[in-house]
Amino acid sequence: MDAPVGPAITKEFTVKFKGLFMTLAASAAGLVAPAILQAEEAVTGLGGQVGFGYAEARGNTDTLSITGNTDLEYVTEGPWLYDAHLLFVTREEASVTTEERYEARGTANYYWSEGNYFYGRIDWRKDNFGGVREEWVPSIGYGRVILDSDVHSLKGEAGVGYRFADLADGTSEEGGVLSGGLRYAWQISPSARFIQNLLIQWSSDNTYAESETGLETTIVGNLAAKISYVVKHNTDVPAGNRNSDFYTTIGLEYKF
Repeated sequence: MDAPVGPAITKEFTVKFKGLFMTLAASAAGLVAPAILQAEEAVTGLGGQVGFGYAEARGNTDTLSITGNTDLEYVTEGPWLYDAHLLFVTREEASVTTEERYEARGTANYYWSEGNYFYGRIDWRKDNFGGVREEWVPSIGYGRVILDSDVHSLKGEAGVGYRFADLADGTSEEGGVLSGGLRYAWQISPSARFIQNLLIQWSSDNTYAESETGLETTIVGNLAAKISYVVKHNTDVPAGNRNSDFYTTIGLEYKF
């Protein structure tokens, strides 16, 4: 008479089930651990950079040029991200001011899903020697993170707003604005970074375009050198003023 096989089969099944369970548990731990580590490594709080440039010549030609800029970013634990930009440029020749510009921008970004966000922004630009002396542009829009890797990053934005402008001839303009922009960064090496930013604002009175090309290289620690080339263009300016301005800046930046 054959021996009963029920208990042996049950025991074998139990051993195999425990082995399978332990294997799945180990695999799940391997998948979950990086996600937990990534969440722990997520950086929140305030960060940014402060830049400064200085150039002086004395002798047959007396010139003095000073530039300063600040870029700030505040990352919350929720879906909100805030950023701000400040810039000033002043230049003197023979103790006479020949250039004086100021810029300020503040943005609130709401990331409603991964890589997609809505933004509210206000831009202010003042150029005491330009065809457009002062400009306010509040706007809202949609942004998309098109590319985000350790080497390349690219963001695109499209929005609508309203423009208030004072011109060099004493007249004023205001009206609706359509805007579009791209921000690209290429981490060439651990110590070198290339950036290319583009902004276009269309209105019935004027189209404003701005392009910034820059190269940053680390000197030591958080201190870096930066060279940038900026082109600003207005399609409609008062008579006697140029449509385009070109700026080349070399300076130092400290990141925090």
